[in-house]
Amino acid sequence: MKVPSCKFMLIWTFSWAVALTAIIPVINYVTPLLNPSYNNVYTPDVFWRLVLYWHGAIFIPLITSLAVLMCSIFGLYDIKGWPGALIRDSVFIGGVVAVPLAGIAGIFDVYDRFAFGLPLWSQIAAFLIGDEMAVALIVAFLSKVGKSNRLNSAVSAFMGFAVFLTLISAFMGHIAGWITWFGPWPSFASSYINQTMYPVLGFYNTTSVATFTENVVTSHSHLMLPVIMAGIVVMVAAVYGFGSSWKGIEKRLTVAGIAIMALAMLTAAVIYIISGVGNYVIPTLFSSGPNGVNGLAMDDLITGIIGLGALFVFAALVINRRKNLVSDPLFLSLIVGWLLIYLTIPVTGYWIEFHEAFYGAAGALPGAAGALFDAAYTRFHQDFAFFLLPSLVTAIMAFEIYGISGRNRTIVGYLFLSGEIIAFVFGELYSLIFLSLPFIVGAAFGLALIMAGVVIGIIYLHNVRENNT
Repeated sequence: MKVPSCKFMLIWTFSWAVALTAIIPVINYVTPLLNPSYNNVYTPDVFWRLVLYWHGAIFIPLITSLAVLMCSIFGLYDIKGWPGALIRDSVFIGGVVAVPLAGIAGIFDVYDRFAFGLPLWSQIAAFLIGDEMAVALIVAFLSKVGKSNRLNSAVSAFMGFAVFLTLISAFMGHIAGWITWFGPWPSFASSYINQTMYPVLGFYNTTSVATFTENVVTSHSHLMLPVIMAGIVVMVAAVYGFGSSWKGIEKRLTVAGIAIMALAMLTAAVIYIISGVGNYVIPTLFSSGPNGVNGLAMDDLITGIIGLGALFVFAALVINRRKNLVSDPLFLSLIVGWLLIYLTIPVTGYWIEFHEAFYGAAGALPGAAGALFDAAYTRFHQDFAFFLLPSLVTAIMAFEIYGISGRNRTIVGYLFLSGEIIAFVFGELYSLIFLSLPFIVGAAFGLALIMAGVVIGIIYLHNVRENNT
């Protein structure tokens, strides 16, 4: 089988992501994404219909696109020997299969026994291909350490570490999925859960299994998404010249940011592992209010430090390209997108955590006056800041690598810029103030503008001549 090119893979993944996102209204009408009747007894608080649809529509295309871009940016595609062969087979052949398999299955993966479990097992197969991609990337990055200058070797080591933590996160997701679909089986699983949860809950029954499993789900997603975003930050820096042309303050800021992210990622990994598959209860810092309900969860502080390191890198990026920051709408949309991630996650998220007496966040006070606002914000910040905006940045990297310019660059840049701002404003207003349908429509309009920009970018990729990436 001929190995597909980087350009083909990007067109393939972006097209599936756009098409599957476009049919969300139809899917939600037929099998509502937030319908709790589809939830499982072992994960009663997880909207599995939405989770599995997003994994197929956005997450698998995102990680496949990122894998392809890593091969292009860091020269993994041309590595000699079996590490290069593993990359080409897993990413450029396995990815072709995984993207439609996860996407189509996500349309029908309503619950574990639907359609004899075929959609479920199809998505499991796609996830396992994703694991294979991660293994191939780790091997490839490790093979590059020590083969070039110290800075590039450090970057390769960081990227390998980020992918490794992503793989660890994936395994925690597999554990949660196994228990969700098959229960605490075989016997050693139930024995482990009993021994782990008894010191915390004092009993063993369905409640303890659900508590354990949902802890694993939480650790899976809370570790994976910041780690992936940290990797994207370094990839963006590399696309715009870090490691080759950056010097002085830009280089020092970036190195400091990468070091901060690496230390915070390691700390976050330890905490999420011992709280996910262990019984460690993550403490609340700076608590206040009735029964100490207000306060910042320690893990959120640590993932916020990952974001702080990323801020160093983006400060360096702005300094490097300050002369055309405003005149280049595509680059400006990248910077604005990352700032919106900060406004959505640490700024708004920390505000809610310090006011949980009102919001009842994380189930602290389910009957709290603002509980509905917290539920809306939970959906908004996950879908917008953790899925949509990193995907937008990924698309911008792809278009930059293939030299998008002229009218195409301007139109795509303004569509991205206007779309992300509109989606942010209406999403924040909906989830924090109004809870009114017109604001969902407004946010959806912003999403539609972004998708239109991606479509124009796909057409550009199709028409541009393949280069050596």
